[in-house]
Amino acid sequence: MVTVIDNDREGRGEALDGLVRVTAGRDGRITGIRLDPGLRRLHLDEMAAAVLRAVNAALDDSLPDPHAAEMARFTGALTEALNHLGRP
Repeated sequence: MVTVIDNDREGRGEALDGLVRVTAGRDGRITGIRLDPGLRRLHLDEMAAAVLRAVNAALDDSLPDPHAAEMARFTGALTEALNHLGRP
């Protein structure tokens, strides 16, 4: 089993059924914001709350899964141990 961690992956988040879409890089920077024209009907407070939800979702999605990194270390150590056992 090989675990691949994609360091170039962007996180994505959205709110209000896709009216607000945000992308974030692994470095924690927002790389894109898309606001649908349908947002004009909303009060500014509602719009701001939706943007905040989408940004936080994108940031959460951009973070590497700590369990995946831990599993990669474990499987690497296990593979190394098995390789040592197979040597005369």
